Amino acid sequence: MITVKSYPLNQIDYSLAVPTSTNSNELIKYLWVDVSEATTDEVIEIVYNGVTTTLLVTDECRYTPLDIAFVNKEGAIQIQTMFKASKESITITSKEFESSAPIGTHQVKRFNVQSKTKFNINSGFVTEDKNESFKQLLLSERVWLIIDGDTIPVNIATKSLEYKTRQNDRLINYNLEIEYAFNDINNV
Repeated sequence: MITVKSYPLNQIDYSLAVPTSTNSNELIKYLWVDVSEATTDEVIEIVYNGVTTTLLVTDECRYTPLDIAFVNKEGAIQIQTMFKASKESITITSKEFESSAPIGTHQVKRFNVQSKTKFNINSGFVTEDKNESFKQLLLSERVWLIIDGDTIPVNIATKSLEYKTRQNDRLINYNLEIEYAFNDINNV
């Protein structure tokens, strides 16, 4: 039995029966908890096989949180929420050629215009135990950005990460650069 409960008002309160079958298509692989259902509760507890997982509900008023889903080292989809500021930018590449065009038209013309959208995102303050999660995020070959329920494929553009500790850095905030895994203009 899997139980999910939020506290102190129990706005989320349900249980799921764990199938006894060994068929992989009948087993529970992922448990998605809609945290927005706990409008005033502060803690969500998930109990499975006597192990309790506690989720702290964080209300971020200033920035819109970004959820990044990735395949971790165990092959499971893991979500890392980035709580702080994010900046969006675009990088454009093109080629040019010079033509003998009449006056009033472009003498130098652009072609093969490509663009990619990048995001610079911040984790917000996290604890040291998240170092492994960020390592797996950077090493993952499959990463998605979840925006309004849509999963958008992205690549991690950050190539190195210095692990931070509370003793040396006090407040730990990771800054990552991600980019869409496709061109803005599809010309294939």
